[in-house]
Amino acid sequence: MKITKIVLLSFSLTVLTGCMGQMGLTKDLNKWNMEVTKDRWGREGIFLGLHLLGVSPIAALVDLVGINAIEFWTGTNPYTGKSPAVVDMTAAELENAGVKNVAQAKIRFDGNDTVKMEIIYNDGHEEMISAIRKENTFDFYQDGNLIGTVTKEELVAYSQQRKS
Repeated sequence: MKITKIVLLSFSLTVLTGCMGQMGLTKDLNKWNMEVTKDRWGREGIFLGLHLLGVSPIAALVDLVGINAIEFWTGTNPYTGKSPAVVDMTAAELENAGVKNVAQAKIRFDGNDTVKMEIIYNDGHEEMISAIRKENTFDFYQDGNLIGTVTKEELVAYSQQRKS
C-alpha cells in the first residue's frame, strides 16, 4: 500500500505540473514521418502504423509526463535544449516565434513540392517567400525572384547546427 501511494503521488506531481511544453520528441517523430516519403498516402500509412504500434502514443507520453515536466521545473527542455519553457512565454511570443517586426505570417503548401509563406510586417510591407523542392535541391524565391538554391544535405546541416 505504501509503495502504491508513493507511485501515485510521484505520478500525480509529474502529471499535474509539467504537461505543457515543446513536445520535441513527438515533433521529431512527426518530422521523421514527413521525411521518409513525399507521398501523402505513404505518410498517412506511416502515421497510422506509428499510432497502431504504440510508437506515437509512447512518444507523446514520454513528452507529457517526463520531458515536459523537466522543462516546467528547470525552464529548459532537456530534449531540445531550448529555453525559456513554453509556460514562461507570453501568447504573443508564441504567435510570433520571437520575430518582433512581423504582424502576420501565413504558410500554405501547393502540392507536395512547394511551400509559400506570405509575410506581413508591422509597417504594412508584404513579402512572399517560396521554396520549391526539386530532386535533391530546393530553390528559394523572394517575391518571385530566385534568391538561392541549396541541397538537401545543406539544409540538414543547417538545421542540425541551429539545434546545437
